[in-house]
Amino acid sequence: MKLKSILLGVSAVLGAAGAYAQTNVTTGGQKYTLVEEGTGTWCQWCPDGAQVLQEKILPYGTSTNFPRAIVASFHNGNSDSMLIRAPYNDPFNNGTGYITGFPMGTVDRAPYPSATSPVGLSRGSWAAATGVRDAMSPNFDVSMVCLYDSSTRIITIKVKAKALKATTGPYRINAFIVEDSISSAPIGYRQTSASQLNSGSVSSATGSPSWFIGKGTTLSSPTVYSHMDAVRKILSTTGTGGIWGDVVTKFNGAIAIGDSAEVTYYDTIPTTYRGRTCYKSMTKVIGLVQKYGTTTTDRAIDNCIEAKVKLMWKTLPSTGVTYVTPMQDIEIYPNPAREILTVKGILENPSEVNITINNALGQQVYTTKFAKGGSMFGENISLADFSNGIYFMNIVTEGGNVTKQFVVAK
Repeated sequence: MKLKSILLGVSAVLGAAGAYAQTNVTTGGQKYTLVEEGTGTWCQWCPDGAQVLQEKILPYGTSTNFPRAIVASFHNGNSDSMLIRAPYNDPFNNGTGYITGFPMGTVDRAPYPSATSPVGLSRGSWAAATGVRDAMSPNFDVSMVCLYDSSTRIITIKVKAKALKATTGPYRINAFIVEDSISSAPIGYRQTSASQLNSGSVSSATGSPSWFIGKGTTLSSPTVYSHMDAVRKILSTTGTGGIWGDVVTKFNGAIAIGDSAEVTYYDTIPTTYRGRTCYKSMTKVIGLVQKYGTTTTDRAIDNCIEAKVKLMWKTLPSTGVTYVTPMQDIEIYPNPAREILTVKGILENPSEVNITINNALGQQVYTTKFAKGGSMFGENISLADFSNGIYFMNIVTEGGNVTKQFVVAK
C-alpha cells in the first residue's frame, strides 16, 4: 500500500505493568537530518512530493542515496484539516520565506548547494541535499526521554542536547508532534492530485513512474493515499518559541565540549483531531537542536532524533526492576519485495546490530553489520541476487534478537 506505514513493532515487556517502552532515544554521535516539507491537500503536485520522500528520503541507510533522515510535513491552506493553527499559524510555510511554492521544503533549513543558495528546495533536490547534510559531523548529540500516560493522554518529553565540539551559540531546542497514516477519506483530508500524475504522462522527481497512475485527481481512498509525518503541533515552553525553538541560556555564548542543556515539554494527545479519531500508535515526537542566527538563512538544524509514542512507558520502572528491551520498533518493507527491501529500527539501548537473511532451506544469503551508534538504524538491501521465494531476516543486538519473514516476488 503506497504511503501507508507498515508497522511491525517489537515491543518491550515490563512484567507487572505490561507497558510498552521507548523511554530514551539518542543520536549517539551520529548525524540525523530533518527534511521539512511544505504541502497541502489542495496541492496537485504534493502527491509527487510525498513519493519522493517515501522513495528517496525515508528508506534511510548507510549510503548517501539513503541518508539517516527524519521527515516533518507542514500543511498549508485553511481548507486543510492538518493546518497548524494559533498561536503559530503555519509559520514554516508562511512566516520564513523559505518556500515559494508547493511542494517545496528545506533540508535542515540550510542553504543548498552553497552557502549563498536558497534554503527552500524543490523536490528534485531533496535527496541530494539530504545526502550532503547526512555526511556532516554534528555539533551536538540529541537525546529524548519520553513518557506517555494513556489515562490522561499526557505526554512528557525531555529533549537534551550535549555538545560534541567546542562551538559558539546561540543554539535552541525544539520539539514537534507528528502523526502518520492519516486517512485521506474525510472532507478536509482528501488529497488532490494533478491530472498528469493520474494519466502517467509524467514521472516522479525520483525518476520512477508515478504511484498514482489511474488513481484519479482526488485521492480520497486510504488504500491509495495516507498523509504521513504531518506536523500536528510545534511545542514551546513559553508559547512564543515556535518554529525557532526555545531559548537555552547555556547555549547563548561559548559552548565547551560536554556542555549540555535540557528542555521539558508537555502535551495532551486529543481523542479526536478535527473530526477524526486520534491514534497514539501513529503519533511520533521529533526533538532537535538548531542554530539561531540573525537571519533565517543562518538558522540551520544541527541534529535531531525521533521517538514513537506507541512505545512509551506510562511511568519509569523503579530501580532494580528487570525488563527486556531488545528492539523497540522494526519495520521491513515493501513485503512482498521486488528490487529493494528496507529494514529500519529503533533501539532502546544503542548497540551493534547484526542482520542475516536465510532462504527457506536455511541457507544464509546475506549478512551485514551496523556499528554501535544512535538509536535509529536502517539498511536498503538489493534483491538483485535473490530468487523468488520466502526469506527470514534475523536482527541481533546486544539486548536480543527478532526474526522477520518476507517474500521476494519479481
